Amino acid sequence: MRRYSVAYEYKNSLYLNITNRCPNLCYFCIKTKWNMDYRGFDLKLENEPDLKEISEEVSRFYGNKKYDEIVFCGYGEPTMRWGIVKEFANLVRNGKIKNVNSNERIRINTNGLGNLINKRDITLEMKGIIDSLNISLNTADPKQWIFIMRPFKEYEEKGFYSVIDFIKKAKNNVEEVVVTAVELKEVDIEAVKKLALDLGVKFRSRPFLENEND
Repeated sequence: MRRYSVAYEYKNSLYLNITNRCPNLCYFCIKTKWNMDYRGFDLKLENEPDLKEISEEVSRFYGNKKYDEIVFCGYGEPTMRWGIVKEFANLVRNGKIKNVNSNERIRINTNGLGNLINKRDITLEMKGIIDSLNISLNTADPKQWIFIMRPFKEYEEKGFYSVIDFIKKAKNNVEEVVVTAVELKEVDIEAVKKLALDLGVKFRSRPFLENEND
C-alpha cells in the first residue's frame, strides 16, 4: 500500500502533490520543519506520479465528495512538471476525468519561476485551462528575494525579475492572478501589496506557519 499522498484535502479544496523538486530553498518553508507532513498527509513522494495516477486519485476523491477547486500545490514547485499539469488540465476541460466537471476550477500555487524553468512563456499555454495562479513573491526587493527564497545558483541573477515578468504575462492569460507574501517581520508587506496592485493583479498576505495547528 502506498504510504505517501498524491492528493490531499485542505478546507474544501483538493490539492495535488506531484513533485518534491523546487528551485528554491525558502527559509520559511515548512516542509523540513514539518518533516514533509501536512496536517496528517505524508507528502514525501517515493516516485513522482504519472498522469494516470494523478487522474485516478482525483477521480477517487471526487467520487466521495465535491470540492471548490483542484489545486496544484505540494512540497515542490508544480511548474517543474508543467507538461503533466497541462495534460491533466486538458483532460479535465475535455471531460475525461471521471466524476469531475469539465469546468472545474483549477489553481496553481507557484513561486513564479515557471518561465525560467521551462525556458518559454508557459502562461500562454494556461489560457482556457488554468483559472487561477497564486504566485509566492514575498518581497518587493530583489536582493531580499534572494535572501528569503534562497534560489539555486542558476536562478539567482534573473529569478526576481523573471517572477515579475511571469506575473505581467500571466494576467493576460489567466483569469485570476494573486501575488502572495508570507508575513515575515523583515518584509515590508505594504510594499509587496503596492507592487502587486501596480502590476494589475490581486494581493494576499499569508501567515508565517510554525505549528500544524496554525
